[in-house]
Amino acid sequence: MSRWGRHKRQEEADAANAPAQAEAEDAQVSAWRSGRPKEKELTIDSRLTLRSGLRMPRFGLGTWQAQGGDCYQAVLEALKVGYRLIDTAQMYGNEAEVGRALQELQIPREEVFIVTKLTGREHGRVAAGHALRESLEKLKLPYVDLFLIHSPRGGLLIETWEAMLHLRDAGLTKAVGVSNFGPQHLRALQALGKELPEVNQIELHCGWHQKETVACCQELGIAVMAYSPLARGKLFGGPLRQVAWSGTEAGLCIRWALQKGYVVIPKSVTPERIRSNATVFQTSLDAVQMEQLESLDRGLCTCPAARAMDLPWAEVADRKPKGKGKGNSQPQARLPTRGETWVDALR
Repeated sequence: MSRWGRHKRQEEADAANAPAQAEAEDAQVSAWRSGRPKEKELTIDSRLTLRSGLRMPRFGLGTWQAQGGDCYQAVLEALKVGYRLIDTAQMYGNEAEVGRALQELQIPREEVFIVTKLTGREHGRVAAGHALRESLEKLKLPYVDLFLIHSPRGGLLIETWEAMLHLRDAGLTKAVGVSNFGPQHLRALQALGKELPEVNQIELHCGWHQKETVACCQELGIAVMAYSPLARGKLFGGPLRQVAWSGTEAGLCIRWALQKGYVVIPKSVTPERIRSNATVFQTSLDAVQMEQLESLDRGLCTCPAARAMDLPWAEVADRKPKGKGKGNSQPQARLPTRGETWVDALR
């Protein structure tokens, strides 16, 4: 058979399979929004589909407080084990180490999902663009997959969110989202007619289920990304031991969050724990175990940054605290001309 004939038959086969594939994708999105994904489908390679169609890994490595060689080695180990999402931030001061590990392993760029976050010191139209470019230089990447506003605490949220959308349209990030945003912040953006974030990264674990925020995100089609899924170990050695589970307490927490439909990013710099956390896909939790974990919700906030979720919208919408960050002190970029975006004007 000719090459053209083989290609033609492949096209016909692809066309025949398209409805089934689309149905499977729709089922996956529905499962994520309902918080009840099919457990048997969960693997280290599982991904959810964001509103834009971008496929985001369900499981990754958090790097908060990981510095220098520890961060570099942790990212190397995670990628070797099969992690395909790495979460970093400008505030963490470790983007260069993440970039060095990516360069060493030379995994195809499209196979790895990189998340970084805009520090509150860089809120504002001009500062946000400069900050993302600096992050890309440190990461040694042409783009990141997801760029988040780290916290509403930096203020100027309307202007900063518009800048985030421009940066995405310019190709410097594939998707944009937020972190530590409460329902009032998300609904305020909706009321303004703004395009909504694709992801909201919040503290979320067995001890703090964040039901109101999760419900809001699911209603608006915003994926929930859980940081500190282990509650910094504050649940270990106590109520978690009442749940029959063959793995570690950390694994129990991670598995619960995965089965709830969240993107989960446990942090560790210990090779053994990085490998152990990746074994949670070998065993699922049954309905009884999930119900036991549901009963542990007591509003346990372990990260001070999460308190920004309670900030009133009026305090952060179009104001920036005096003397906070380089956004007000940097030279202003020229105004964009017709047909240009703010990103073009920053070049």
